Amino acid sequence: MDLLVIFGSLVLLMLMGVPIAFSMGLAGVIFLVATGQTDMLIMLPLRMVMAVDSYGLMAIPFFFLAGSLMLIGGLTLRLVAFSRAVIGHITGGLSLVNVVASMIFAGVSGSCVADASAIGSVLIPAMKKDKYPPEFAAAVTASAATCGHIIPPSIPMVLIGVMQELPIGKLFLAGAIPGIILGFSLMGTAYIISRRRNYPREERRSTLREMGRAFLDGFLTLIMPGIVVGGIIFGVVTITETGVLACAYALLLGFFYREIRLDNFWRIAKETAKGVSNILVIVAAAGFFGYVVMNTGVGEQLVALILSISSDKWMVMTMLLIFLFIIGCGVDVLAIIFIFVPVMYPLTQKVGIDPYHFSAVFVLSLGVALLTPPVGVLLYLASDMAEAPLLKVIRELWPFLVVETVVMILVAYVPILSTWLPYLLSK
Repeated sequence: MDLLVIFGSLVLLMLMGVPIAFSMGLAGVIFLVATGQTDMLIMLPLRMVMAVDSYGLMAIPFFFLAGSLMLIGGLTLRLVAFSRAVIGHITGGLSLVNVVASMIFAGVSGSCVADASAIGSVLIPAMKKDKYPPEFAAAVTASAATCGHIIPPSIPMVLIGVMQELPIGKLFLAGAIPGIILGFSLMGTAYIISRRRNYPREERRSTLREMGRAFLDGFLTLIMPGIVVGGIIFGVVTITETGVLACAYALLLGFFYREIRLDNFWRIAKETAKGVSNILVIVAAAGFFGYVVMNTGVGEQLVALILSISSDKWMVMTMLLIFLFIIGCGVDVLAIIFIFVPVMYPLTQKVGIDPYHFSAVFVLSLGVALLTPPVGVLLYLASDMAEAPLLKVIRELWPFLVVETVVMILVAYVPILSTWLPYLLSK
C-alpha cells in the first residue's frame, strides 16, 4: 500500500503535467500526510539544501559550459574537419564522421543533448547536402549522441556519485570501455547501412599532407578530452577542477581562433545558467523524495518485493534491465535518475552486483531512453534539426536502437567491461 501511495501519486502528478521537481516534492509530502508521518515534514527544507550542498555537483555547470564553448568557439568544426579527412573517403563516410565527432565531443561535454546540438548543427546540413536522407542523418546524430552519457566525463555519473557517495572518478572509468564499444558498434551499423544503400563518400582519399594539416588545425581541440579525462585518472585535479579546466581551455581556444566574443559568450553563459538551475531544482526535490523513500521503509518494501521473486543477482539484473527499458519509454531521464537510483542501488548491493558495473548499465539504459518515444528527447531534437518526419526517423533509428540495447546487455552480463579500469587504476 505504501508503494502504491508514493509512486502512484508521483506518476499521477507527472501525467497531469506537473514539473518533475514539484512532482517528487509533492509525492513525498502526500505520502507523509497519508501515512500520518507529518513530523518528518520539518526535514523538507533541510534535505533540499543538503541535496545541493555538494562539491561534486559544481562540475555540472562547467561541463555544460565547456560543451557550449566548443560549439561557438569553432572547435566542433575542427573536430569534424579532422574526422572527415581521415575517414570521409569510406562509403557513408559522413555518417561515420558523425559518430567519431560525437565520441570526441562526449569526452568534454558529458551531455547527450549538448552532443546532439553541437554535432548535429554541423553534420546534419552537411549530410543533407551530400544527398543523405534527412531521416537517416537524424537517426545517426541521435544515436551517436548517446555516447555523451557514458564516455567520461558523464553528467549522469556525477549525479550518481553524489547521490550514492561513490568516487566520481571511478564511475567515469566504469563508462570508458562500454562507451568505446558503443561508439564502434554504432559506426559498424552506419557503415553496413551505407554500404547496402550505396550512400556517398568523399570523391577521393585525403592525402597524408591534407590529413596532417587537418590534424594540426584540430590538434589543440583533439587533446582536450585527454586533458579532461587524464587529469582525473592521474589525480592531478578533482572532478570540479576538471570542469573548470575544460571551460578555461575551450575559452582560450575560442579567443585564439577569434570565434568567441563577449556578446556570444554572455549569451551562452546565461543559457548554461538557466539549464543548470533547472537540474539543481530537481536535485533539491529529489533529496527530499529520496529521504522519504529510504527513511519510511518504502525502499525496503520495494527491495523485499523484488527479492521475493528472486535473489539471484543475474535474475535481478535481468528484471532491472526490463524495468529500465519499459520505464525509459515513458519517463524523463532526469526523473529516472532521481527516482530510481536511491531504490536500485541498495537492491544491487544486497544481491552482490558491483556498483560501478551497475552504474555503467544504468547509464547505458538512459541512452536508450533518450531515443525511445514518447519522451525520447534526442529523437525529437534530431528530427527537428533535420526537418524530417518523426515516423521516418523512428524507422531509420531502429537498427541503431537494437545495437544500443545489445551493447547494454553485453555490459550487463560481462562485468569486467565496466569494472576492470576502475579497479586497475585504484591499485
